Amino acid sequence: TRVRFGTGSLAHLPDLVEELGGSRAPVFLITGRQNLRHQGTLDRVLTDLNRFHTVHYDQALPFPSPELVDRTVESCHQAAPDVVVAIGGGSALDLGKLVAILMTNPGPSLDYATGHKHIENRGLPFIAVPTTSGSSSEVTLSAAMWQMDQKLSYRVRHSLMFPTIALVDPDLAMSMPMELAAATGMDAFTSAFESYWSKEAQPITDALALRVIRLYTQNLEASCRSANPEARARCALASTMSGIGYTNSRPNICHAFSQPLTLFWGTAHGQAVGITLPAFLGWNAEAIKDKLPSLWEALEVKGLEEAQEYLTNLMVNCGLKTRLEQLGVSSKDLDLILDNVPWERLNTTPSPMTRAEARQVLEKLL
Repeated sequence: TRVRFGTGSLAHLPDLVEELGGSRAPVFLITGRQNLRHQGTLDRVLTDLNRFHTVHYDQALPFPSPELVDRTVESCHQAAPDVVVAIGGGSALDLGKLVAILMTNPGPSLDYATGHKHIENRGLPFIAVPTTSGSSSEVTLSAAMWQMDQKLSYRVRHSLMFPTIALVDPDLAMSMPMELAAATGMDAFTSAFESYWSKEAQPITDALALRVIRLYTQNLEASCRSANPEARARCALASTMSGIGYTNSRPNICHAFSQPLTLFWGTAHGQAVGITLPAFLGWNAEAIKDKLPSLWEALEVKGLEEAQEYLTNLMVNCGLKTRLEQLGVSSKDLDLILDNVPWERLNTTPSPMTRAEARQVLEKLL
């Protein structure tokens, strides 16, 4: 993915479309139903794209289902575009990513998620334009689908799914309400920790993770509480950097335990991954003890206990929950969580964890 980052960079969208599809490129534009329209951004984008034949599809929804993906692909086929553009949060970008790749790889999206079909062809050129700072979907090679009624989630992942261009304009993140800035920021922040302690970590991913952790440490609270423009811009940068890092050193234990919290309690993804971060930092600390001094420096703390206290206080100050009971989880629900954790995602966690050990950690979070 080629990254174009900078305040006001949305204005370059028409030039990037022309670069990828030509001066008369048909464009399939994917957005949500309301936010961009209410902010006036949608009118500006459509005006900027008026020299192209642009088909606007505004049905992107949170937690996109396989059915939504397939309907969108059908609409995209009808439009016959040269370029796909998605503007929005992680769900909109994931939807755009799936549409772009499925335009050239026929068949139901669920077949690719379940392994019955495999991606073989490069998708349509795809420009990802994030409006939140945390999903990092603009620079990653996977996309999630959800069947919330069946309590199932799927992930389609392939190296051909990287967006062609990530257009990251921090101005688009200014309209995020506090709770969205907090949840999305906590997602990328947590991913950086998981990347740092992962068994897949390498010096380059460590450098990215530490930079992301420092940026969020210095800016996330100001971004959430006062929507400070400089803090929002730095969080936007941190989010994109986090995705570049964790694509090469993947998120693991916090993301694994977040899945049942989202499926069964409807917990926002960033909230769901962040709530276990202090506890799992403690769980993995001994296994990465040689790397802890650099981590404490990035976090601006002196040790594990201070780090855990800082992370907990940061979440509270940003309006996030820090106890499972605040999400509606009780002790009788722990088996449901443990039964639905994708345990294979813990394979890159440096300290192995049994089900019994996981229960003990979760009990302390109630």
